[in-house]
Amino acid sequence: MHKQIKWGYALNQWKAGFTSFARLEEIERAFKVTAACGFDAVELNAGSGRWDPIGRPENIAINFGSADHFRLKLKDWGIQRVASTFFDPTVMSFEELHFGLMSTQPADHPRILAQARIHAEFLAELKGEYLVVRPFPSWWKEGGLTPERIAAAADCWNAVGAMTAALGLKTVLHVDALSALRTAEELERLMSLCDADNVGLCFDTAELTIAGHDVVALYRRFHERVWHFQFKDALAVDTLDEYKLQNAERALVAAGGERGIQRWFGEMGTGLVDFPMLLAAMRELGYAGWIIVESDKGPAPIATGMMLNSWYRQHVLDRRAD
Repeated sequence: MHKQIKWGYALNQWKAGFTSFARLEEIERAFKVTAACGFDAVELNAGSGRWDPIGRPENIAINFGSADHFRLKLKDWGIQRVASTFFDPTVMSFEELHFGLMSTQPADHPRILAQARIHAEFLAELKGEYLVVRPFPSWWKEGGLTPERIAAAADCWNAVGAMTAALGLKTVLHVDALSALRTAEELERLMSLCDADNVGLCFDTAELTIAGHDVVALYRRFHERVWHFQFKDALAVDTLDEYKLQNAERALVAAGGERGIQRWFGEMGTGLVDFPMLLAAMRELGYAGWIIVESDKGPAPIATGMMLNSWYRQHVLDRRAD
């Protein structure tokens, strides 16, 4: 693989909850499996609640003592780096006492900035690089975007970007399949309003494909602002515009929508994303950042998806680079 591209794995498939991934021995196994599959860097997922031991800095402090001790434990388990943290302000937070915040609402901006700072400061302590944020709520909550709402969101993320820059980090915007932002033209407008030094893009290959985008073409158009990647495959496209459904997270992603799609996301090489072509474009255009591989709603046990992605990286993508 191109020497400047760095690989890591996201921890979002190990869903924290009341009955799973809440015990420290489960956390240890997850990191060891990640290292055994050939990934020595990870992307954390900002969470909420005491049952998410690595979702919040204060939980990590309780369970590991400090950021430095957490880093030492990760190295013991084979993980050398924390590359990034994913933060979604639209998700309820018990600690910040809200049911979801909107970047399109200026009144929510101070609370988004304050919550983002908590995770960014800890990421900086861990020597990470990117705060990955969900820039807009789902379409069914927000409706279609107006220029005024796009400008309000840009103001929000510029404030977060300035905050992360002061910590030595970058902020990258992760547009998903349900996002209120739907078109390349809307994305162009948003990025024209965002500080080009501090705010970039995270391209999630599956989410963008499900939303109907050609990921390779979109990357060529926005490559100067794409600083981070999440790699997973897409098994279907939302051709019926069911992102508009009420509670689309459940009605479309979980329940499959009108077509009863059982899985929207797949392991690399099993679906619609042309990863070899995308990697060729990334090398051609000089991409030199992280690729964070993801498993999302994959086969049981959870480690299976990680092993399949590891195989595809080693036996397909790495060989194409030789």
